[in-house]
Amino acid sequence: MFEPLRITATLRTGVMSDNFLPLDAILYYQVHRRAYGPQDVTLPGAKIQQQGNPPPMPLDKATINDWWMWTCSFAQWGPHSDGQSFWVKRFDQSLSGLIDFDGKRGKIDSSSGRYKGYNMPVFYRHALYIHWYATGDPDAIRGLLSDVTHIGKKVAQGFGRINAWAVEPWPHHWWLRDSRGKLMRAIPLQGGVLYGVRPSYWSPRHQTECRLPDV
Repeated sequence: MFEPLRITATLRTGVMSDNFLPLDAILYYQVHRRAYGPQDVTLPGAKIQQQGNPPPMPLDKATINDWWMWTCSFAQWGPHSDGQSFWVKRFDQSLSGLIDFDGKRGKIDSSSGRYKGYNMPVFYRHALYIHWYATGDPDAIRGLLSDVTHIGKKVAQGFGRINAWAVEPWPHHWWLRDSRGKLMRAIPLQGGVLYGVRPSYWSPRHQTECRLPDV
């Protein structure tokens, strides 16, 4: 059922994310979305409402230094360049009449407080493609990725648009190290950097000291 794979995303636009961009997190989200429907799990205190056992992932498991993880590499970027953009927040003064000042004359302060203006820098990476290596079920992974049209952050602004996905057999298990011994994902290691070993990567329950791959 599980076999070594190479999974490729061909990109149309730049991706706004960290350089690791774990694919198992994308698959984890799609698995739970299909099982339970869309839910707001990033709201403070919110969680997925599961019933019974969690839905199965289309990936094998491995254990390193007493921590288990899905057998899936981090992103291996093709030819790429890094760039910077901005998102801008400005209060439209023509709408000030819509604000309730409790019957008093009011002034919109755009230098601080609720209506403060922002010019926030954001960073992205534009690549021809991204590879990931995994040991998993190719048909199930293809089915899940068929719903993924964007990856990374700020997708509503056009970032992370996918042209095509490809899931193909690969002759080697490269989810952990490639043929040159290059580390392909985070592994638990005392004295390393605090990072997640499996999704949800932001959860403290899944974080420990890790050795991270070079990017």
